[in-house]
Amino acid sequence: MEERVSKPFEFNERLILVFWSIGVLLITMNTTMFNVALPTVITEFQINSSMATWIVSGYSIVFALSAITFSRLSDYIPIRRLISIGLIVLGTSSLIGFFSNTYLVLLLARLFQAVGAGTLPSLVVVLAAKYIPVSRRGKAMTVIATSAVVGFGLGPVVGGILTEQWGWNYLFLVPFAVLLILPVIRKHLPSEENKAVKFDMPGALLVGVSVGGLLLFVTSGVYIALIFSVPAMVLLWKHLHKVDSPFIQPELLHNRSYLLLLLMPFTALFMNFATLFTVPILLAELFNRSPLEIGLIMFPGAILAAFATNLTGRMIDGRGSMVIRAGLMLLVIAFMLFAFLANVSPYASLGILIIAFAGSNILLASANNEVSKILPVRLIGAGMGVVQLSQFVGGAFGAGVAGMLITVQQHLPPEEIFRNLFFVYIGWMVVAYGVFHLYLRSEKTDRKHIPDNTSSN
Repeated sequence: MEERVSKPFEFNERLILVFWSIGVLLITMNTTMFNVALPTVITEFQINSSMATWIVSGYSIVFALSAITFSRLSDYIPIRRLISIGLIVLGTSSLIGFFSNTYLVLLLARLFQAVGAGTLPSLVVVLAAKYIPVSRRGKAMTVIATSAVVGFGLGPVVGGILTEQWGWNYLFLVPFAVLLILPVIRKHLPSEENKAVKFDMPGALLVGVSVGGLLLFVTSGVYIALIFSVPAMVLLWKHLHKVDSPFIQPELLHNRSYLLLLLMPFTALFMNFATLFTVPILLAELFNRSPLEIGLIMFPGAILAAFATNLTGRMIDGRGSMVIRAGLMLLVIAFMLFAFLANVSPYASLGILIIAFAGSNILLASANNEVSKILPVRLIGAGMGVVQLSQFVGGAFGAGVAGMLITVQQHLPPEEIFRNLFFVYIGWMVVAYGVFHLYLRSEKTDRKHIPDNTSSN
C-alpha cells in the first residue's frame, strides 16, 4: 500500500510550531478584529451596512480561495518560498491599510491581506501531514488549532481597545507583526525541491468563480452570483477530468470516505463563525453591552477553551474517531444551553462559550488529523487544500446563514429569535453526526491507518 507520509526531514519541529502558532494567532485575530470596528467605519465613510459587510465577507471569500491555492502549490513549490510570498503580501497590504483614508483602499487592503493570510493556516496542515510523524501529528494540529481559538477570542478585545483608543487604522498593525516570524520560519523549515509541473490556472479560476459566487450569494444575497457559480461548477467538473495535473485531483472527488469527512472541518468553522456572529448581537440586543464589553465577555471563553482543547492533543493521535464525536457532542450541549440560558444573564454566555469554542476546536483539529491519515502522500497538498477550503467556506457560511436567519425573524421578540437560531444549529449538528457515522461505516475507510513512515525524532 502507498505510504502516507514522506521521508523524514531534519527540522526543528518544536521551534517551527511555536512561531507558526504565533503567526496563526495574529492572523485569526485579524479575522475577527474588524467585526467590532464596522460601526466606526460606517460612520467615518458614510457607507451602508451592506458595503461595510464586504470588509468581513470579502476577506473570508479571498481567504478560502487563497488557502486552497497555496495548499495546491505546495505540491510543486517549496513551503518556505510560499510562506515568504504570503507573509510579504500580508505585511505590505497591512501597511497600505494602516495609511488608507478611503473605503476603497481599506477594502482592497483587506482583500490582499486575505491573500497572504491564507498561507499559514493552510500550509501548516500540509507541513504536519508531510513531515510530522503520525504519533505526534494530532498534538501538532491541536497546538495550531488552540492558537487559532485564542486568536478568535482576542480579536474582539484587541479590536475594541485599538478602535476606541486610536482608530480602526491601527488594526492593520497587528497582522503586520507577522513579518517578524518570517526569518525564523525560513531558516528552520525542511528543504524541498521545485517540481516541474504545470500549475492548473484554469482549474484554479473555475474553483474561485464556483466558490466565490456561492459564498457571495449566501453571505450577501447577490442572486446574480449563482448565474456565474453554477455553470462554473459544471465546467470545473469536466475540466478536472480532462487535464493531466488538475487543480483538484479527481481521485479525491471519487473518494467517499474523504468527501464524508470534509463535512467535519466545514461544521467546525461554520459553528465557530456562527457563534462569533450571533453572540455579540445577542449581548448587544438583550443586555445593551458595548463592543469592548462584548469582547471581554467572549475572551475568557476562548482562552479557557484553548487550554481544555490542548489537553486532547495526545488523545487525537490515538483515538481520533472518539475525539471527533466528543467535539460534535460538546457543540450540541453548548447550543442547547444557549437556547435556554443565554437570555438569563450575559455571564451565562461567558460560561457556555467555553464549551462551544472547545467543541469546534476539538472537532477541527481531530478532523484535520483524521484526513491526513487517510490520504496518500501524493494527494496531501491537494487533499488538505480542499479541507482548508471546506473549513473556511464553512466559516463564511456560518456568519452568512446566521445573519440571514436573524433578518428573516425581525418580527419576533429578540429572545425568540436567538432561541430559534440555536435550535437550527442543533439541527445541523445532528446532520453532521449522522454523516460522521456514515464515514465510520464507509468501505473500511482506510481506518487501518497505515503505520507511520517518518522517524520518531
